[in-house]
Amino acid sequence: MSSERRAFLDPDRFLDVIGIPTGHVVADLGAGPGFFTLPLAERVGPGGKVFALDVAPEMVALLRERQLPAQVEVLLSGETRLPLPDHAADLALLAFVLHELENPAKFLAEVRRIVRAHGRLVVLEWVPQEEEMGPPLHERLSPKASAKLLGDAGFRAVESGMANGSNYYQVVSPTAE
Repeated sequence: MSSERRAFLDPDRFLDVIGIPTGHVVADLGAGPGFFTLPLAERVGPGGKVFALDVAPEMVALLRERQLPAQVEVLLSGETRLPLPDHAADLALLAFVLHELENPAKFLAEVRRIVRAHGRLVVLEWVPQEEEMGPPLHERLSPKASAKLLGDAGFRAVESGMANGSNYYQVVSPTAE
């Protein structure tokens, strides 16, 4: 939540690129302390909803302690079971989580279950390069590797780009079943 992190990756500027319409339902998967949660809540407005999910009870507790608007619901999640109904979200945000997953295929199948047919999944990850910030090089996924995981899970590419010199993003949608 630091100003240094915001200078490195401004969540408002990134979400402007992605485009989050008012009234949308968004699942912030791996929300942590809420770096993207509050900016998402501002964008969806009082008529929308943000589900902020995390597998770490301490992150869920920390997020619940914050002053959150009514449209934010904080939930403890399992890695391969998300406590949301089928087709609950217009958009799911997976920021800096894909490289951490023990079973990405099972997790992405669960994400596909909660994203609406015309919805989107936005993945934000680390460029595979040596640098002080972020995970070690051996944990980072290339855009090609993450695109393969996403494609194998039943998503099709919509858009991709660089968020900054260290982070790339991919926007995908569920393919027809």
